[in-house]
Amino acid sequence: LKRIDPGPNQFDQAAAFKPHVVLVHLEGLGEHSRMGMERLAGLPGEPPIVVIADPSPPPCLAELLDRPWFDHLMGAQSPWFMQELAITLATLTGRPLFGLEKYLPWGSRIIEIPITGSAAKDPAFDQITDFMRAIGVRGRLVDRLCAVADELLMNAIYDAPVDRRTGEARYHQLPRSTPVVLDADEQPVLRFGSDGQRFGVSVRDPFGALSPTTFKSYIAKGLRRGEDQIDAKVGGAGLGLYLLFSSLGTMVLNVHRRRQTEVIGLVDIRGSFRDLQRAPRSLHVFERR
Repeated sequence: LKRIDPGPNQFDQAAAFKPHVVLVHLEGLGEHSRMGMERLAGLPGEPPIVVIADPSPPPCLAELLDRPWFDHLMGAQSPWFMQELAITLATLTGRPLFGLEKYLPWGSRIIEIPITGSAAKDPAFDQITDFMRAIGVRGRLVDRLCAVADELLMNAIYDAPVDRRTGEARYHQLPRSTPVVLDADEQPVLRFGSDGQRFGVSVRDPFGALSPTTFKSYIAKGLRRGEDQIDAKVGGAGLGLYLLFSSLGTMVLNVHRRRQTEVIGLVDIRGSFRDLQRAPRSLHVFERR
């Protein structure tokens, strides 16, 4: 680990060090922060850049999401900053890509539910509600967590499945009210658990079809709140991904192209619903081919 102090030769210092990963405090780069990050992204070997921000999300997040090198944002004030940083660095340097359990302490109970189709959603929400009540969480926060699970499952049921020969989407154009029964090799897995401080939920599908570029562009579209925020097509514009990001403390996309996609969400459940709204946000995108 080497610290590079801001100055006229900071990029020469960084290039000489040949880092595997670059940690950048957004405010520490000053008024030319985005230009500075572009230069860091062009270092030899193109090391991954982890952007640390306070507040998070920063006002420039939509612009950052347009950059091909931007895959990691961390809130400096998050109570889980060091734990999340350790997990991020481990994943970036070759540790296993998938798994909700990485983000919860050892021994946390994690429940796993195969999803056979759209009819399996409501029973899954009942299990989440019962789980949350058992650990003392009720009210609007439970509703929010079920809404998060609903959006993750809708994406996995209607958007993720593709024809394995042609690559064409199988159910994307269907109205979300149309029942879908998934074949055995199409079924996603819902997982959720908690250590009493954070609740984590993930959905993994067996397709690996969600492009990180598309994922980031949908969140950016929501952040801009412009006329392009919602598409008219039946499948939607990915507005749900932006709503997920704005509902979670940490959001993680893991993609093994053409094999698996996993979206993980983590929420601080120690405070009130209002506390959740004000919590710092983190975003991570990992892809392997």
